[in-house]
Amino acid sequence: MLLGNPSAATSDAANSDNYLMVKPYFALSYDNSAGEPKWVSWRLCNADLGNAPRKKTFDPDDTLPAGFNVILTRDYSGTGFDRGHMCDHSDRAATLDSSYSTFIMTNIVPQAPNNNRKCWAQLENYCRELARSGDRLYITAGPAGRGGVGGRGSADTLADGRVLVPAETWKVIVVTPDRGSDDLSNINAEDRVIAVDVPNDNNQCGEDWSGFRCSPATIESQTGLHFFAGLPDDVRAALDAKVDHQFIPLPRPLFHTSGE
Repeated sequence: MLLGNPSAATSDAANSDNYLMVKPYFALSYDNSAGEPKWVSWRLCNADLGNAPRKKTFDPDDTLPAGFNVILTRDYSGTGFDRGHMCDHSDRAATLDSSYSTFIMTNIVPQAPNNNRKCWAQLENYCRELARSGDRLYITAGPAGRGGVGGRGSADTLADGRVLVPAETWKVIVVTPDRGSDDLSNINAEDRVIAVDVPNDNNQCGEDWSGFRCSPATIESQTGLHFFAGLPDDVRAALDAKVDHQFIPLPRPLFHTSGE
């Protein structure tokens, strides 16, 4: 959360639809009414990468306060939507503990299979390539809107209304040279920003994510979130307005195991 708290989430259980959870390997705001995160934030650099395996199960989050809407893996079963990681396990594959930590339902949203396994996975892979090449990435991702189209057609909710199906999934990424430490002074107005807003629609998503690029300000207007609050105002404004136009290589074959 070096760059800020996008929704001003708090750890007060009374604030159940914007409940802050700072975990060892990422932070998030849990939206109790939606049964999913409002946003998830993490840092990605080469040291976070490795070959730790995926966990075979998705766990309920037993750290949620009593009375909260605790989502189970079976709530997604047979729905036509993947259990879509926001903080991907491969971004935390340096150790078994860090990889397994991502398989918790407060880090999961319903993603259409072609969103999750194609363009979203390609973007995740591209971010890891940047990290391997010597960049440090500050990433925030989450859902937006209501109603998606999965492998079994359209849906607004899952699990008898306990899980909201988003209309889009979005991600905001600040890319800065890896200087070996997390320090706001290392981030400036010239840094690259990649923001995407991807339709959660099985019929609209292919391998290429580059056509879904937008500005962080566009995502802010859709979600009510505010990015980069931890940065000086001039840097924040510059990053907020950026739309990435760098050339993106053709998508590469992925060996991606779905959330289903």
